[in-house]
Amino acid sequence: MAKDGEVKVRKMTDADLPRVNEIDHLLYGEERVPTWPFSFEAYWGIHRPKLSFVAEVDGIIVGFLVGNIVQEEHSQSIFRLSRRSGPQPQHQRVGWMDMIGIHPSYQRRSVGRLLIEAFVEQCERSNAQVRGVVKEGDERLGKFMESLGFSRQETVIYEKEA
Repeated sequence: MAKDGEVKVRKMTDADLPRVNEIDHLLYGEERVPTWPFSFEAYWGIHRPKLSFVAEVDGIIVGFLVGNIVQEEHSQSIFRLSRRSGPQPQHQRVGWMDMIGIHPSYQRRSVGRLLIEAFVEQCERSNAQVRGVVKEGDERLGKFMESLGFSRQETVIYEKEA
């Protein structure tokens, strides 16, 4: 049982969606540069991410992290080439952190760190490398990721609309 004021992380359920949407809408303005070009609600409706967590304090949801573990596509193999030497596996599982949001009143209180640690732990159990997408210009999230041991990669993805 969690002590008063202690952060508890658990898997997200459908019942959590109204509160997660509330936090996302609160942050969507100035507090969060969205990695995805649309709201959490739209993201959830399209992707239904299987590896998603919420953080609670005293039974109230104060943060969320959503992502998935997928097979790495061959076209994405360039990411791993710059970091490893020797034979490369043909296919690899990758845990992608797609979106994270922490209620402003609970930022800088280890909520984000605990959510990412839960995600990383699950990825390790699944033998998946962990990656997160940070939108160019989101220096705050970039610095936070670096503080947790993530490193910025040199590869930049360019895409042309069909």
